[in-house]
Amino acid sequence: MRPFALLCGVVVLLFGSPGLANAEATSAELQQLVDSYADRRGFNGTVLVAREGKVLLHAAYGKANVEWSVPSRTDARYRIGSLTKPLVATLTMQLVQQGTLRLDGTLGDYLPDLYARTPAASVTVAQLLSHTSGLADMPGRYTDPWWHTAARRSYAPMDFAREWIPPTRQDDAVQTWRYNNNGYFLLGLLIEHVTGQSLAVNLQARIFAPAGMTSSGLFTDTAVLDGLADGYARTPEGTLVHPQRIDPSVSYAAAGIYSTAEDLYRFDRALYGEQLLNAASRQRMLQVHTAAYGFGWNVERWTLANGSTLPVVSHTGSIPGYQSYYLRSEPHQDSVIILSNYWQGALVVAMGKDLMEVLNGKPMQPAARSLDDLLTPIAYRDGLDAMVRAYEHLGTRLAEYDHSEGAFNTLGYRFLRAGRKDEAVRVLEWGVARYPGSANAHDSLGEAYRTSGRVDDARRSYQAALTIEPTSASALAALAELNDRTPSR
Repeated sequence: MRPFALLCGVVVLLFGSPGLANAEATSAELQQLVDSYADRRGFNGTVLVAREGKVLLHAAYGKANVEWSVPSRTDARYRIGSLTKPLVATLTMQLVQQGTLRLDGTLGDYLPDLYARTPAASVTVAQLLSHTSGLADMPGRYTDPWWHTAARRSYAPMDFAREWIPPTRQDDAVQTWRYNNNGYFLLGLLIEHVTGQSLAVNLQARIFAPAGMTSSGLFTDTAVLDGLADGYARTPEGTLVHPQRIDPSVSYAAAGIYSTAEDLYRFDRALYGEQLLNAASRQRMLQVHTAAYGFGWNVERWTLANGSTLPVVSHTGSIPGYQSYYLRSEPHQDSVIILSNYWQGALVVAMGKDLMEVLNGKPMQPAARSLDDLLTPIAYRDGLDAMVRAYEHLGTRLAEYDHSEGAFNTLGYRFLRAGRKDEAVRVLEWGVARYPGSANAHDSLGEAYRTSGRVDDARRSYQAALTIEPTSASALAALAELNDRTPSR
């Protein structure tokens, strides 16, 4: 692979030859788009966008360390969370390609001390890769007490599996798709078992070195890493804080890698050759196996503005303090890589999709401001009435914000999940007021009313949803449940 220019400044634009005017225009648009996410949404981190082997944008925004006001750098290292999974899947497929592992090989075959003669013994490598194993998983939300107790302990990989990956299957009859970190944890154990070497050594020898990834590795608490961006989070009140601690041994093969945007781009380029996988193995990894998921990758076809479709494979990564998103599309060898040390989940995903779509012909529109960013801190600090005043005082400035139906819906449900029922009701009422013809808006408000104990209001909202969409399954089910619970007279 030809090296590409990298600087440590804030923004690096690499254009093609002088004749590639369209590439230059695209680069400028991409920078303008990311600038708007930084200015209006507070994006903090590093982004890299490339097409056909040329880096169109490589930029760093914000701070790598807040306490010392250290600016972000384009070569900064980040923990990448579950973006580990595509790399571990690639390593696994290497071993399958070499005959060291088999896709139909089982936990009973490879880890008999843990799973022989148990219901989990029949789980295959393919099922671990595709999240269809039916194994019990770690709790899905970091608010679960497990993450504040057990996840702070240090484990040897086998000890963690013995204690937290029981030899049972939740869906023994029909293996359905369910995202499963424990499945990838076990892939790390399988890799160690069949090679006789640690996961870290395997990653270095089989992935990082062949791809030229000189700044990547498996994160530990003890290593001192040059250029590692410190991870942060924001409280609902808007205060920047250090994130909760999780012991790195819990992340392991599911979410344990650190890397840089440039290293991940080197990995992307290596996937096009045969340094990592041959074409047949790569195709098998990147094809849908179930529920729009391959082996370690989300696999989708996007509909573009001109009606054409675009194949996109991707993965997000989230670990306290860090958020990542990596998207690739093979027809034009497009790559979008975003690494954030402010744990900016929704923002990073929105920006990644926006960049890929603009790269493929969508007219560039600067990012809108977020009602969530504005209203949530006010609600938590000053209460419902202050939140209402802030929204009503926006006036014509509401046009600067994302006030789509989805924006109201997402914010309303975020309040609802947090137990802030009054705020949820008010936000979803605003959504209905702006989108009175949407059955979904009425349905969502009905759920907020029902959760708040306002049964009559809930019934009216669900009936309004059915007036617009008579076959709405969710509204019909909710009304039936409300009617069943109504006391007889």
